[in-house]
Amino acid sequence: MKTKTKYLTRAIFHVDADAFFASCEQSLNSRYRGKPVVVGRERGIVVAFSYEAKAIGIKRGMSIYEVKQNHPEVIILPGNYEAYSLFSKRIFSLLRRYTDRVEEYSIDEAFADMTGMEKPLKMTYEEIGKDIQATIQKELGIGVSIGISETKSLAKLASSVHKPAGLALITKEDIPDFLKKVSVGSIWGVGSSTAHYMNQSGMYTAWSFVVHSHDFVEKHFTKPHQEIWRELRGEMVYCICTEAKTSFASISKTHTFSFPSKDKGYIFAELVKNMENACTKARSFHLSAKKIRIFLKRQDFTFDTIELCLHRNSAYPHDMMKCIRDAFETLYTKGTLYRATGIVLSELGDEKEIQMNLFESSIIPEKFSRVYSAIDALSKKFGKNTLHLGSSLKAQVSKHYAPFSVVPVKKHINIPHLSSVH
Repeated sequence: MKTKTKYLTRAIFHVDADAFFASCEQSLNSRYRGKPVVVGRERGIVVAFSYEAKAIGIKRGMSIYEVKQNHPEVIILPGNYEAYSLFSKRIFSLLRRYTDRVEEYSIDEAFADMTGMEKPLKMTYEEIGKDIQATIQKELGIGVSIGISETKSLAKLASSVHKPAGLALITKEDIPDFLKKVSVGSIWGVGSSTAHYMNQSGMYTAWSFVVHSHDFVEKHFTKPHQEIWRELRGEMVYCICTEAKTSFASISKTHTFSFPSKDKGYIFAELVKNMENACTKARSFHLSAKKIRIFLKRQDFTFDTIELCLHRNSAYPHDMMKCIRDAFETLYTKGTLYRATGIVLSELGDEKEIQMNLFESSIIPEKFSRVYSAIDALSKKFGKNTLHLGSSLKAQVSKHYAPFSVVPVKKHINIPHLSSVH
């Protein structure tokens, strides 16, 4: 297929992560790379799988029991959806290095309008696509397939041509030959009922749908399918929505104590340890938080919680310590038996896009960056929490530490004077 970039009046990219959930797991754990991986252990069915698993016959919806019985070599994992969402956010962030016209379509898909970016980036559209693939592979360790064309509908179809890690560019001249190879059921926005109707009317390929006249399409199809018809002909109907999605935009860390405690120092240490772990995870994805929420869970399962706004985005515990200590002093009740603490980092953004305070020196964040880069390197080499704040010492040395899941907050205390940190 010829790819003549000079005939593209618009360059819409569809970026689709390959086997996303399984690829994230393989990126996080090098032992899983090149091996069949299945996600969905907690649901009892296959939710996602790697290409290695697909090659041996694994399909979505299979029971985990069936996989274990027939394919004992498969690595079966529970879903780590918080991690997947962070990978997703990083993909969107990387795309915005090339253009700010990025649409976060789903957790593993994005559209980007690269029209006119050839000259500023000094690359052809195909070269831009290959550079995006190489950047995501290098920084995140996952592959993406990219489709490039005049409209979102065509770009989405193009991205599926050479999976995995494929790239296809469809010009207006390519449309007829390309759509003749695409079934109507593969068209974005065409469901099984509409595809069946098309088949009954003699339309089996996308091209057999597109060649019909406007009057015919208007008479026999609803408005959404009329719009698809126009998109497949190269007329852009669906614009790029650049508004960032707010879902999957938080990191939470919480643990319950093996034994409930009234020890103020120990309870605070547990909270600080959660904060350090949340910050470590944020830094590993090159993210920083604007807001933090902390909670203390009592033995009777009631909660005290508060949300705080930082004066600038951060993933450094030193930036958060004062406000967390002040909030803890307000939430903590002497003599109360507590069973858990937790922290949530929210309104996450790219660490490179931190907005400095007007009265703050840029030297401090730069120093923190160097210090925590060294701390993260040591932790990676010698183990988690190799270096930690003195405030979390009691939690670090304690043996009474067991996993716990967050449940909805039941009680909320407002502390106006802590809503902003100065």
